[in-house]
Amino acid sequence: MPGVALAPPQVENALMEALRFPKLTTPRLVLRAPSERDIPAWFARATDVESASLAGDPVPDDTSAGERWFARSRQRFADGKAIQWSIDQAGVSDAIGTITLSFGATDAKAAGLGFVLARAHWGHGLGSEAAREVLRYAFETLALEQVTAEAAARNFASLRILAKLGFKHIESFIDESDGERCQRFALDADIGSPLSATNAMPEC
Repeated sequence: MPGVALAPPQVENALMEALRFPKLTTPRLVLRAPSERDIPAWFARATDVESASLAGDPVPDDTSAGERWFARSRQRFADGKAIQWSIDQAGVSDAIGTITLSFGATDAKAAGLGFVLARAHWGHGLGSEAAREVLRYAFETLALEQVTAEAAARNFASLRILAKLGFKHIESFIDESDGERCQRFALDADIGSPLSATNAMPEC
């Protein structure tokens, strides 16, 4: 009998990850596992100084930071610490952003939400659309009890998205790493569960 050809370990691992990674869809978006082809688009977003400042992220020096981002994203998923989706939009060749659920070490029923969109896609309701679907997944599939989020007090776009999704303000605080004034929010499952009913229509 002919031998069975085995896939290289890295290919096998990628296939296994693809099979269990939760791909999500909305009327306008596909949320999928990040891949190496996302690195140039990630680097373009990460080096937008205004966007990085609003997100509280350092601006990378070179594209090797993109390789580290991709490796870290995969490792955190493998370790059960976070699910980070790349966001695709029909007709756009590159991923337009990322959205992430991060899981704490102490509370198995809670997660933190974070999202970043490329500047060209601001103001079209795409952040709200992606976040609404991730929240539906968090509450209905993962059975989380609470999702939290943080934003710089001057990041008015993110604050509007969180308010639109029903997040309630918890506290104001100063980020010790950079002195930024920030706001913390939370959305409980009993409040967030109706999100699935409103996800049928995209926002303008």
